[in-house]
Order: sequence, then structure tokens, then C-alpha cells
Amino acid sequence: MILYNTIVGLAAGVGLILVAKLLKQFTNGEQIQPEGFALAFGITGFIQTVLGLTISIMWPYTKVLHANIMMGEPALAFGALLVAASFFMWRKHEIFADLGQQNQQSLRPSAHIAAVLRPISAWIFASGLMMASLTLAILYYQLGHAPPQEPISGYFTDSWVEPIFLAFVWGLISLGALLLPVAVANWNRKVVTVVRLCWSVAGVLRVLFSAMNYFTYIALLMNTSDSV
Repeated sequence: MILYNTIVGLAAGVGLILVAKLLKQFTNGEQIQPEGFALAFGITGFIQTVLGLTISIMWPYTKVLHANIMMGEPALAFGALLVAASFFMWRKHEIFADLGQQNQQSLRPSAHIAAVLRPISAWIFASGLMMASLTLAILYYQLGHAPPQEPISGYFTDSWVEPIFLAFVWGLISLGALLLPVAVANWNRKVVTVVRLCWSVAGVLRVLFSAMNYFTYIALLMNTSDSV
């Protein structure tokens, strides 16, 4: 079974938190360190792109098909975006030099970055539709139940707890992605705030859940006959 939603989940969660932080700094006119974001986006994007592509290609041959569709293809979509953002911020780091100056010099790079985001927002919107569809599938089919041999999550095998949790996280990511084109069309600060809050909360939850899964997955392997 190919299931990488531990490291993929960590990378996705951190990536969401970083994007939300970047949006906050850009919207508030704060000084941005492009090299730091470029490195962080490159690391998290590379992990998601490589493993997301692996899952997307191999999921028809695995046992937990829905889990790999839920994790793999969104990871590939998000990872590719982060890699592209990393390349842009590294190559065009001088654009960010005047940001945060609160003067006329900062207006030109701000307008350029906003213009760059507008065509990219079409892909982000499409990814939001994907996440919305996955959210509906999670709720309709009650996906995400852990086997009873898995600690913590396994305690809720017969309940709606984990499907509702996953749908909540996926729904927040979807809402932020669907609102982003509206936010960048004329840089609506209120909508940008909603987007970054959605992604911040979803990012934190994904990091915590993925970190917990390192223990629960090892415990699941130890509790099943396949690990003996």
C-alpha cells in the first residue's frame, strides 16, 4: 500500500501556513524576505510534487484508493504551485526589496506581484473546486475512518469524528482557494484576510494531524499481523 500522508501532510500544512504568512506580510506592506520563502516553498513543494506524483500515478494499484486520491492529487497540485513560487521568488528577489517602505517605490512591485498572481489564481481556483469535490465525497461516503487497530483515530472508527474533521480541513483549503481570485482581482483586503485565515487554520490542523499519524501508523503496523 502506498500511503505518504505523513510527510506529505506535514509539507502541505507548513506550505499553507507559509502562504498565509506571505499574504499577511504583503497585504500589510511589511518587509518580505524572499530568499527565506523561496527555500521554504522549495522544500515543501519538492516533497509534495515528488510524492504527490508518485501517489497520483500509483493509486490505482493500491488498497486504499480513496485515501490516495484525497492526499496525492491535491499534494501534486499544491506542490507544483509552491515550486513555481519558489523559483519566482528566488529569481525575482529584487522585486521585493522596495516592499515595506510605505512610499511610492513600493507601489510598482506590489502591482507587479498582484498582476503575476491573477493568472495563477485560475489554477488555484480549479484546485479549490477539486478540494470542494473531495470535501463532499468525504462527507457523503464518510471517508477517513481509521481501522480499530490504529490508536487514537481508531477509537472513532464507528463515528463521524474523522470524516467531519477531514471535511473541515479540506473545506477550509477549498474556501480559501475559491476566494483567492476575488481577493487578487482588485486586492480586496477583507477577502485576503479570510483566505489567509482559512489556510492558516487548515495548515496548523494538517501539521498536527500528520505529526500524530507518525505514531498511529507505526502503532497500526505493530498491531497487525503483517508487521510480525
